Amino acid sequence: MINKIKAVLVLYGKEVLKSEEFANAFKQTHHACSTVADHSLGVAVIAIAISMFLIHIHVKIELRYVVIAALCHDLGIIGRYEKYKNNIECCKRHPVDSVDVYRKIFGESNERIEDSIRNHMWPLTPVPPRYIEGVILTIADKVSATMEKIGVAPMRKLELAPIRFA
Repeated sequence: MINKIKAVLVLYGKEVLKSEEFANAFKQTHHACSTVADHSLGVAVIAIAISMFLIHIHVKIELRYVVIAALCHDLGIIGRYEKYKNNIECCKRHPVDSVDVYRKIFGESNERIEDSIRNHMWPLTPVPPRYIEGVILTIADKVSATMEKIGVAPMRKLELAPIRFA
């Protein structure tokens, strides 16, 4: 299962993984115990696992969109201490800034990916995701953040750290 998750992550996430923005994400701490990149990789792993289960029971999901949204969902948080005056502003604005980073990496617009990224902070922000990919991202983000806070980081437990060099 882990090898399949890694393969999906590299297949659909290669543009993000090789980007300068993602490289910079390894330099920004996140949730006080991780980096933005490690957190995003953990979110992607959890989101892929959820998606694979749902696909298995015949739920239609664009797995590529899930992976891209998961890897990009917090890239707008880079430079947070200079960009945002407090955590509340960061919670509200980083999803919008993350959409901008997604567009910079891909040079395109995709409503499903952008909606997933823009609304991943729900219910802390008022608008829920409109698509299944966004619901999966939102759940995976909360699970990963919770695991990090209690010291069970998905990246360390699943030994996926080498994926950063994909």
